[in-house]
Amino acid sequence: MASFGDDERPPSPNAGSKDGMVAMAIRAYTKKDVALTEDAVTAMVEIRATSSAAMREGLDLVAVVDVSGSMDDGDKIESMKKALQLVIMKLTPMDRLAIVTFDSTACRLNPLRSMTLAAQTELRAVVDGLAVGSGSHIKAGLDMGLAVLAGRVHTESRTPNIFLMSDGQTTSGDLTEVDPGEVAVYTFGFGAGAGTDHKLLSDIARKSTGGTYSAVPDGNNLSAPFSQLLGGLLTVVAQDVQLTLEPNNADGDLDKMTVAPGTDYTTTTDDKSGHITIKLGTLFSGEARKVAVNFTLKDSVETEEYDAVLAEARHSYAGQKARQAPEAFLIVRTPNPSSPVEERSVQAEEVPSADDDAV
Repeated sequence: MASFGDDERPPSPNAGSKDGMVAMAIRAYTKKDVALTEDAVTAMVEIRATSSAAMREGLDLVAVVDVSGSMDDGDKIESMKKALQLVIMKLTPMDRLAIVTFDSTACRLNPLRSMTLAAQTELRAVVDGLAVGSGSHIKAGLDMGLAVLAGRVHTESRTPNIFLMSDGQTTSGDLTEVDPGEVAVYTFGFGAGAGTDHKLLSDIARKSTGGTYSAVPDGNNLSAPFSQLLGGLLTVVAQDVQLTLEPNNADGDLDKMTVAPGTDYTTTTDDKSGHITIKLGTLFSGEARKVAVNFTLKDSVETEEYDAVLAEARHSYAGQKARQAPEAFLIVRTPNPSSPVEERSVQAEEVPSADDDAV
């Protein structure tokens, strides 16, 4: 695999601000208090990304574009050029773009460049001059695109992605050997009918972390798939967001701690320590994720009301400057717990009100 290391140094608009990009709060409990006897309670933890556009991650995008002979069928190549022009104009100086073309071989047209007005003008001219060749080696194009991202020198606060723009027709290479790793590969299938292999392009996207497939049957409605996707990628605030829960077994209150299953996170538990790690992935500007944590409590040895610390929560994300302070799960244990009618619904907290303050 090629090694580059010549990516242009990006501007640093977020210098010194990483520690305020993601915040955590324990938003609600299902009960106001719990009994001194065996009891249970659920708490809702919220992780929220800042809504400030100035604090978003910079996008490092490699456009891997098909200039093979099959792209000369109909208006595929012209549609692809128009789409790539749109992508170039949507990016800002804090974003970087490299273009890789492929036919029977792959070629990197430029290193990752910050999308200043001058760079946009130059790359638009490059795109205008693209011409079709012969053969089609999608794997070679993807391998080179991944090599461009793997060879970056400047990676802090940068989100790496690949746009693969092709009709999916390939004559060389085994695509099952491509390993995108943590890079999201978004694929776009140009053309309609049997001349476009939608399944192959969809399979490539699904193999990557977070990648998606979009069909581009003609050149009349290019803005929809590209603008929508870029609109999301250009608001990435933090990557590799994690929530770690540490049970407090020393005080004798906690019997068991579990996390409710979620569709937008994965959970692992350390059997020895009982620590639970929730991987939330990427957060976009203003996005909030909620995790329900279930506690079962033992009989208490106390006879009077007291505050019980059940566990601690701490969050982390890529690029933060300092370790985040933990927050305790604190509940009142009392000989006279509130009646069931006073219990509160954690589920109701999942839909914040209009005046709900960001944490």
